[in-house]
Amino acid sequence: MPVELYETMFLLDSNRMASEPEVLKNNLHTALEKHGAEILVARMWDERKIAYNIRRSNTTHKKGSYYIVYYKMDSTKQPAMDGDFRLSMTEYLLRHLTAHIDYRWEEAMLDVARNDQAPGFALRGMQEETSPTDINPALINDPGAEFGGGFQGGLATGGDRPPPLAGGRPPRRRDDNPE
Repeated sequence: MPVELYETMFLLDSNRMASEPEVLKNNLHTALEKHGAEILVARMWDERKIAYNIRRSNTTHKKGSYYIVYYKMDSTKQPAMDGDFRLSMTEYLLRHLTAHIDYRWEEAMLDVARNDQAPGFALRGMQEETSPTDINPALINDPGAEFGGGFQGGLATGGDRPPPLAGGRPPRRRDDNPE
């Protein structure tokens, strides 16, 4: 059973978060630990107006408090935990979103989550960095050989094709002749 790193962003009722923050945090942590999660980083992320109103239990919510948790757990238990969040925490949990963190980004994401105190910390951790395994060594030595020179790509696409153009599809390869 593989143990993976996950990030879950919780959108909580901001009124309840303001009045009883420790109770809500403890409830979230208890629910995570009930499913075998090892919590690595947990913190308040931001409070802001949400894009659309959310109706829960005869109340319309116009803003929410974002709480982010990084944890490791058995990947087979993740769907059961998501179901538990949807069913048992409806009085204060408005939405939640869970993302699996690739093993290549684990250290960078956790370092940023622990040390950066401004909103948007998770995004800043990945803006300027590329994973060493995302670069195709063949394109480093001869960056434009496959595409007639001048192409400096190779990131995120594995070097096979250039990234798509703004208009849609990528340029054809020489061996993509329709004949």
